[in-house]
Amino acid sequence: MAGCGGTGASPEPPGDEIECAIGAGAEFARVCTIERVAGTKEIILHHPDGGFRRMTFDPANGALAPVDGADPVVLEPAQGVLQFAVGQDRYRISREPPDAPPT
Repeated sequence: MAGCGGTGASPEPPGDEIECAIGAGAEFARVCTIERVAGTKEIILHHPDGGFRRMTFDPANGALAPVDGADPVVLEPAQGVLQFAVGQDRYRISREPPDAPPT
């Protein structure tokens, strides 16, 4: 256990900042990060507290599917972005993230 819980701050997760509302009643803020896993359609949504959600995302049709949990993805109406909820957490992402690999 000596290697766990060092005193230094964790590095920022790679990727672009996105809006999220983590937890019941939270307001949207640009505090989460979207990381694309190279060579796949998998994304990781990093929360500011170190939590994360792993899912597949197809920007061509906006299809989302969770990889690491039982909570389903629930799409929410929004203009110009893909807005969705997983459990009590909500996210807004571009339909085509700027760091998306070529298809």
